[in-house]
Amino acid sequence: MSFLFRSTLALVLTMASLHASILPEAAKIDDILAKDWEKRELKPNPIAPDEVFLRRVYVDVAGRIPTLDEAKAFLSSQDPNKRMKLIDQLLSSDGYASNYFNYFADILRLLTKGRDGIAGQAYADWLKTSLRENKHYDVMVKELLTTDGAAWDSGAIGFYTRDRGMPLDHLAATVQVFLGTRIECAQCHNHPFDKWTQMDYYQMAAFTYGMDTRNYGIDPKKMFGTVDRKNTEARKAYQEVREVLGEVMKPLRYTAISPNGKLPQLPHDYQYDDAKPKQTIEPKTMFGHEVVAKEGQTMLQGFGDWMTSPDNPRFTTVIANRLWKRVMGMGLMEPVDEITDSTVASNPELMSYLEKLMIAKNYNLKSYLRVLLNSDVYQRMPSQKDVDLGEEYFFTGPLMRRMSAEQIWDSVVTLLVGNVDTRAAEPDAQSAARLAALETLHDSIAGKTGDELLAAVRAANDGEASERERQIKALTAEMRTAKDGNDPDKARTIARQIAQLQRGSKGDAFVTILGTEGAQTFQTMMRDAGKSDKKSSAKNIGAAQVSMSKEEIRKMMDEGMDKKEIRAKVEEMKKVAKAAGSISSAVRASELESPAPRGHFLRTFGQSDRETIENANGEAAVPQALKMLNGPVASALMNPITQFSQSLAAADSDTKKADAIYLSLLTRLPTRNERQILDQVAAERGADAPSDIVHALLNTSEFLFVR
Repeated sequence: MSFLFRSTLALVLTMASLHASILPEAAKIDDILAKDWEKRELKPNPIAPDEVFLRRVYVDVAGRIPTLDEAKAFLSSQDPNKRMKLIDQLLSSDGYASNYFNYFADILRLLTKGRDGIAGQAYADWLKTSLRENKHYDVMVKELLTTDGAAWDSGAIGFYTRDRGMPLDHLAATVQVFLGTRIECAQCHNHPFDKWTQMDYYQMAAFTYGMDTRNYGIDPKKMFGTVDRKNTEARKAYQEVREVLGEVMKPLRYTAISPNGKLPQLPHDYQYDDAKPKQTIEPKTMFGHEVVAKEGQTMLQGFGDWMTSPDNPRFTTVIANRLWKRVMGMGLMEPVDEITDSTVASNPELMSYLEKLMIAKNYNLKSYLRVLLNSDVYQRMPSQKDVDLGEEYFFTGPLMRRMSAEQIWDSVVTLLVGNVDTRAAEPDAQSAARLAALETLHDSIAGKTGDELLAAVRAANDGEASERERQIKALTAEMRTAKDGNDPDKARTIARQIAQLQRGSKGDAFVTILGTEGAQTFQTMMRDAGKSDKKSSAKNIGAAQVSMSKEEIRKMMDEGMDKKEIRAKVEEMKKVAKAAGSISSAVRASELESPAPRGHFLRTFGQSDRETIENANGEAAVPQALKMLNGPVASALMNPITQFSQSLAAADSDTKKADAIYLSLLTRLPTRNERQILDQVAAERGADAPSDIVHALLNTSEFLFVR
């Protein structure tokens, strides 16, 4: 190696250490990388200036660009430790929970609508709360694997209900997410490219196979015990209760899980000589030590301990590598979830250190990320190269990459309404209300004995029978009158009513089981849960602005405004009110339906459909360009009610307006060359210049990419 290269590298590394007081663990990362650069004769990227670091760390941690005030405060600070302090501030913010909710929701294929229903939203709220409270990763995973019961007890049951009815597929996803290994091929045959056999697959599946995701949290059989099938009266009584109970329990469907003790059976066409087709398979781990349940533990709880143990190297490696990729743009091992025994990290020493670091931090994700973010390598200028599949990268700086769909959306929302972190990652109030209502329903049913339920059903049936007889008698007389009056249509209608009554009725099932007061309580709770609690103050303000008194109209006329001008003023107010309504609903991606509906901005920019693990797409596409070029984003930002527009209104010169635009959108001031262009635009376009500049900057890679 040449003397000149060594001298240059030494100078760069010395200058790099001047950017801030660095954490010892972060310095260790930089030392390991420096040795690798020296061996490969690579030159590290220079340390990024404050404006580049500022925007990057906000997007990577809080999932959004900084506000204008946040940018000004940081860039004007002379505190030598301001980078470290900002990292700590962002990791403590609700923006972190919102951003990493989006990240883990993609990995876990989390759905809040459709087939997952209430359990899906409870799952989302559990994940948000876990991240906001900084629940350690191993604790989170153990809860996902072992929690049972109802959704109102723990939303973690959503991990299983996500794949309800598909326990074998669920196992493949579990191994891919937490152990970084693709074994789905082994469900049908021995893996063609790895060591896993079909037997390995079924043995692993046996740990989680018995989690019943289709129950209601209540088992009528336990209420009545074993029904003697030869006892016709007992069997009839049980059936009466079951029919009515089935109606009442419908809202509880798929809201609970419980272990049922079932084990998987090999398929009928199993072709290997280590077992027979349809043989029942006992649980066994794929690698490492065997699972031995401790005293008082179930085998599933023992499996949770095995999965999350520091002695399970894959578990630690996968999460350490995933988070490295999250902030650096690429994993030390790629793909992050296709690791085999032959996979070698691009820097084995660094990968080993990160594994030890994760264990030392007790799987505290914030603490681990704090080290990565404080490293010199993270705070260097980005590398703009495209790394092809199979190609190694040696981290002379983070890779430049496009913001995720959620980060782009959240950045636009920040421009519209300012700091949105305080509204982020809160549990869904409507979901909580529904869960409370369902818990009330569950407890009301579960609190009754089989005999009490039978007595209630029979009493209701007896009452209904008497009432039906009275109604049938009255309708029969009415039908005769219709016939005598030569009104066959009315007679036929009444005849159908009589026939319906004669077939009997289950009556109000909820009143039968819960009683009048209990049924009313449940129905009121469900009705209240359906009401939106997200009232928009901005929308109310907008509505008030549309209302114009006669005095205000008279005043405008006195000032010389004609009716046409006044009507134009009212229309403008209506537009502001409409914008206020839409802006008030501009909330972070984590607070929206997950994933967003097709056609939504988020889906256009590649948000995952959650069908497969990490299915988001960061590639550019024509619909994205059209959305930014012709869509409503630029015009929405220029609406007078937005935070962005108000900051422009406060700027009293063209130069200050340009500064506000650049700081708001790009987190930097214009360059000298850009100022010359901006001056020309201001001279030519006048009042329209700010809108033109905003439209142009929104469509630059500098706005859309993490540098």
